[in-house]
Amino acid sequence: MTFNIGLLITALLAIASIFWSTLRTGSSPVPTPASVRQAMLSLMPGHLPELKEPVVFELGSGWGGMAFALARRFPEQPVIGIEISILPWLFSRLRLLVQPQPNLHFYRKDFMHADLTHAALVVCYLLPGPMEKLARKLLMEMAPGGLVLSNTFAIRGWRPLDQITAPDLYRSEVYLYEIGNHQPD
Repeated sequence: MTFNIGLLITALLAIASIFWSTLRTGSSPVPTPASVRQAMLSLMPGHLPELKEPVVFELGSGWGGMAFALARRFPEQPVIGIEISILPWLFSRLRLLVQPQPNLHFYRKDFMHADLTHAALVVCYLLPGPMEKLARKLLMEMAPGGLVLSNTFAIRGWRPLDQITAPDLYRSEVYLYEIGNHQPD
């Protein structure tokens, strides 16, 4: 009986933590389906922009699936997953213990407070509201030539460098932008 109550309390706390972070950020941690992840990877160039100390970021890294794929794709670059929701962040950290990826790091914080000045590539799967706020931050902090890869939601007013439709149930759109080459149509 005590075990069942403890399990129920743990489950309620986990749900509450995800709900809290969703209210705070406007986005919930939703896993990227494998077919969309593959479409995103196919849209990326073979190499990253030539920047000093280039870093790959996944903002709102959720359960870590895309961050692991990025770390495998760019083994020579640091890949940083940032997630504010404690349960997905813990899951990602535990997965990293079981499946070590030397260039991959997960941080639990609000990505709006992350320093993106060394970002060669930023990957995100955010709703339009958070995406609009992030767009301003990207323009202020990222160097020209830096890339932004967005799953499903376009950055309003930006012209994508490339775009693809994923072969998933929802026919998700994936957008690739380049800082300095994002002017509206």
